[in-house]
Amino acid sequence: MKESILWADYPSWRQFSWLYLMAGLVAGRAWLFWRFGFSGWIDWTVGAIVLLGTAAIVRHWAHYEISPARLIVRNGYTGHEISGVELAEVDQVEIQQGRIASLLGIGTVVALSNRQPTLRFRGVNDPEGVKRRIEIAIRMPRELNVAVM
Repeated sequence: MKESILWADYPSWRQFSWLYLMAGLVAGRAWLFWRFGFSGWIDWTVGAIVLLGTAAIVRHWAHYEISPARLIVRNGYTGHEISGVELAEVDQVEIQQGRIASLLGIGTVVALSNRQPTLRFRGVNDPEGVKRRIEIAIRMPRELNVAVM
């Protein structure tokens, strides 16, 4: 039986903004080469397209999931599990965020455990919200034993 998912997302497109910036610079150089009649502008255009394609592919490489029992990182293309940690084993949840990531509204949510490897959700939108979701999932009862009378 497939476990239910409480939250799932890919890394933010802003996580790869440096690739978009580089693609823009390469495209600008292609335009300058074309505008002033230099050869090689087609190569620069192809380079810009390759950078944009790379950003799109890499963004969907990881898929993050919170289930009632586990935190999971899956390959976004195959669905295979890359890593996971049991919520019961999570001792602490932290956010790692540099200045630029803070400006972009993204961050890395880290689930720390003494018994299992550390799990990271890198470049997620609203890292505070993701941290809150993990903490709520940790506190949720595994089974609801409600007696119906």
